[in-house]
Amino acid sequence: MDRQAARNLNRDKSSVAVAAGSVSAIIPAHNAAPFIADTIASVLAQGDCIGEVIVVDDGSTDGSGKVAAASGDPRVRVITMKSSVGVSAARNIGVRESSGGWLYFIDADDVARPGALAQLIEAAAAKPEAGLVYGDYDRIRNDGASAGNRRHFMAMRRKPTGDVLESIVQKNCMVVGAQIVKRELFDACGGFAENLRKLEDWHFWCMAAARTEFLFVPGLYVMSYRVHETSTMHTRLLPFDAVRPGIEAVYTDPTITRRLDAKRLAGFRRSTEAAMLSYLASVAVRLGTYRAGLVMIFRSIRRDPAHGPRAVAQFAGAFVGL
Repeated sequence: MDRQAARNLNRDKSSVAVAAGSVSAIIPAHNAAPFIADTIASVLAQGDCIGEVIVVDDGSTDGSGKVAAASGDPRVRVITMKSSVGVSAARNIGVRESSGGWLYFIDADDVARPGALAQLIEAAAAKPEAGLVYGDYDRIRNDGASAGNRRHFMAMRRKPTGDVLESIVQKNCMVVGAQIVKRELFDACGGFAENLRKLEDWHFWCMAAARTEFLFVPGLYVMSYRVHETSTMHTRLLPFDAVRPGIEAVYTDPTITRRLDAKRLAGFRRSTEAAMLSYLASVAVRLGTYRAGLVMIFRSIRRDPAHGPRAVAQFAGAFVGL
């Protein structure tokens, strides 16, 4: 899509009707039987804006699909894959089977907060040029209890809004489940990259930011992210090499990089790598592997000294539950 077509997408105020049933929720599920009923219930409880809930049972062996189908709500439809195709492919399949003008992606162990989607839709109606509207999130444990102190410390923080490409290329500021996406925008981006095992969501946000404005709704907590033994990005210390392909995909994608200053691109990448290293350092702290965390934080500072103060703040914040 060229820039003129992108502008037409942003200016077409009538292309997506913000109305009852305009949101299709897409839930990929792989062995999520203990949690998926709560996830589906939290989405259905959003009210009339939810036209359908498409659950893609991604080769589960624990009966996740049967649990999802037992919701009893006619808006819920389960698509069963005989073997796992991966989370990106599962999301893309769900979109192809859906019909709503807005798409809401949430993982099968997370929970949408009451009334959150209605507030996102209300914000979208006030700024129709935004192709993605998002809020914040908090964390919960397996039992649904609050995890950490992130929400208390982040209440006054504002995330990027408007033309966010430079910001989001340098650091991912969202998690899946905290935003709604226009279908036209999803189609223009070609969906989630199915070859990426990590950072596929960030890659998609970057592709979207290259084409449209984002709108952040301050103070709105859209969802609760469940942190447990299968949440690899939060409970297992990943090596940097595990996320390197995602970074490479962003910085070699011409639809993303052509809008960025070529002379500053190398600096953006250093900033990205430093931010990822400091994030991995904070994960190490939460796991109690402090030595590994120190190694990561020093690597972060060496990679981009300008990021140093933020890296140290993030590292220190991990000790108090941020």
